[in-house]
Amino acid sequence: MKRILALLLCVTMAFGMTACGASNSDASSGSDASAAPAASGAGSGSKKIAYAIPGLTGPIWNAAGEGFKKQAEEFGWEATIIDPNDNLENQISMVQNAMSTGIDGLVITPIDGQAVAPLMSELESSKIPVVAIDRQVQGTSLATVEADNSKIGKEMGEMFIKSLGNEKGKVLIVGGPLSSSATVNRTEGFKLAIKGHDNIEIVGESATEFDNEVALAAISNYLQANPDINCIFSCTDSLLPSIMTALEEGHKLAPVGEKGHVFVYSVDGDGYGLTQVVNGSIDATYGLDPYEWAASAVKALKDSFDGKTVEKSILISGRIVTKDNFEKLKADGVLWGADSMKK
Repeated sequence: MKRILALLLCVTMAFGMTACGASNSDASSGSDASAAPAASGAGSGSKKIAYAIPGLTGPIWNAAGEGFKKQAEEFGWEATIIDPNDNLENQISMVQNAMSTGIDGLVITPIDGQAVAPLMSELESSKIPVVAIDRQVQGTSLATVEADNSKIGKEMGEMFIKSLGNEKGKVLIVGGPLSSSATVNRTEGFKLAIKGHDNIEIVGESATEFDNEVALAAISNYLQANPDINCIFSCTDSLLPSIMTALEEGHKLAPVGEKGHVFVYSVDGDGYGLTQVVNGSIDATYGLDPYEWAASAVKALKDSFDGKTVEKSILISGRIVTKDNFEKLKADGVLWGADSMKK
């Protein structure tokens, strides 16, 4: 009798091992090519995650950090913000330090999406899932949460075309480094909108590294060399202080609708940008949703831990903000930068 029971136990164990092997194989073969694989250790309860922002000097990253911590708290997870103070080497080394102390997942807005490729390889080797926010990373990542940046640029370009009418347009485009996918895609979208309009010319593009001193010098030089510039498209509100200063110093800060006004379109919807819209200094900013970016990134990590499919591209919509629709959008609670506007 004992020999029979032993034999039955062996058969049962063998069957169980075979079934587990078949289950793993089926899961792998049935995965969607457009979706990222689940992280190891799925569904194991509390997690420790980190968000490597570019720096707390950017209001939008403060907002994203708040959204990150709030969503992690709802899941009962430990959340840490990594602030490299806009320094690429710091960002890489601080993420590596977090890896050494132990994290289950990482959210990152890379200072340079190309330069962090080796770091992505390290994270992949350590089986730490990564979700990028706003800027795509070169290398393996679970997903990228961002706005539809090409669409944003195109919509802002179309708004300029409508406002310009049949007049001649001379455009200066200001953005971050070319390693920033957001800068590249917003610029391409704007160019796509004005393509075929012979009355509009791009007189310059300035990659400022998101540095306001660099931006001020570049914009001032362009305005001096091209005094007929009548439109500036900025890929981010963070550069608006330099744009406003350059226009003021060049005696070109006429309000929206008045003679001599230089059309200004920007992207982010931070407090400064919204203030300039309401004051009539700039025509529009495109309001993004950094809270939802970060919350969606944390949710993507959770889906991965739980063995669910995660889409590689997660697009979060926004809206154009003008002086005419500001009050309604503020009342709707969709303007993240409204609380930090200058009084």
